[in-house]
Amino acid sequence: MRILYRLARIFWRMLPPARRRSLFIILTTLASPRSSGSRARVPVVVAGMVSSATGLGESARMNIEGLKLAKLPYAVIDLSGSMLGPADLPSFLADQQERDAPIGQGSLILHVPAPVLPYAQLRCGRGVVKGKNVVGFIHWELPRVPAAWRSGLRFMHEVWVPSQFCAAAVRPAFDGPIRVIPHPVDVAGVRKGKRGAVFTVLTMFNVASSFERKNPLAAIRAFKAAFGSDRGARLVMKVHSIEQYPDGLAQLQTEIDGADNITLLTEVMARRDVLELIAGADVALSLHRSEGFGLLAAEAMMIGVPVVATDWSATAEFVTPETGVPIGYSLIPAIDPQGACHDPTQMWADADVDAAAAALRKLRADPAFWMDLSERARSSAGALFSAERYAKAIRSILTGPPTSLQ
Repeated sequence: MRILYRLARIFWRMLPPARRRSLFIILTTLASPRSSGSRARVPVVVAGMVSSATGLGESARMNIEGLKLAKLPYAVIDLSGSMLGPADLPSFLADQQERDAPIGQGSLILHVPAPVLPYAQLRCGRGVVKGKNVVGFIHWELPRVPAAWRSGLRFMHEVWVPSQFCAAAVRPAFDGPIRVIPHPVDVAGVRKGKRGAVFTVLTMFNVASSFERKNPLAAIRAFKAAFGSDRGARLVMKVHSIEQYPDGLAQLQTEIDGADNITLLTEVMARRDVLELIAGADVALSLHRSEGFGLLAAEAMMIGVPVVATDWSATAEFVTPETGVPIGYSLIPAIDPQGACHDPTQMWADADVDAAAAALRKLRADPAFWMDLSERARSSAGALFSAERYAKAIRSILTGPPTSLQ
């Protein structure tokens, strides 16, 4: 048996990465348990990268906090580690009361990439999956989801998404109910104060979510075009998982080119520290090519930091001329060297760097405009992304009668 196991490992490592991924999806799809569904939707099991400092991890953590606020019984299965993501935020799990995942009826809400939904079910265990209403909380950043997602989506009874943009991408691939539930954005009482002596622009992104999609080089170019080497302004770049794409770090360093008013932060930070970092900025800059939700923009608006963002995909649903500064763009093929969003048959946005630079200059030069935008952003985001609104939505879904496609 050991010899067969070693031979299998050798064979697996010999396969090209793309073939390995395809075979992995096929094998886990064949082996994964399938639930017939459940009329009762509580209790709830939330499974995902709960202790991982990623967007999907944050999605799972927000789901858990929403269930708490809604006073619904729940249990947590952390799927961090393995191939799904690092367990780099263990403190969140330490704050959770340990509960065994319930067997039998209820709901299982999975916060993982769609292609690995079957693998996630395997990790949860057949006993947990059987008899559950299985929900995939799905994020995607292009107008259509990949064909490879269909096999995973077949295991779902319904899909939740954080934006209309995501819903439109999923609809052609999924026949069941799709519910648009914007994430709750808890900024823990952190609030933007007065502008600092140095006008600070913040951009923040996870390299594992696609360096090209986040488009940080455009942020650097816009900042340089706006302020050059002026030390009265600075750009702070908070980057997570830079080790996953060394070429990205090299590109950042080349673009920064020794500018001493640009700071690169790469360490993992506690949630409170991240919020304080946002509050310390005067502008949040997101010249992304596409977003399935846009957490930085939503958090910044909740705190009262004006947002300058590409006027395309999910952020266009809440960063409007009344609440922020949307930036025009042209559409270009979605070419992603990391492969996460690579699909040249689809398009994503290339933000107008000159327009972004002009927006930054105006926000710095016109304090009254900045203050008005700060207040309107906070008010709008508070209505859209409140924890109470989220809790009410999931409580209605999980305790009310089943509804048709939304």
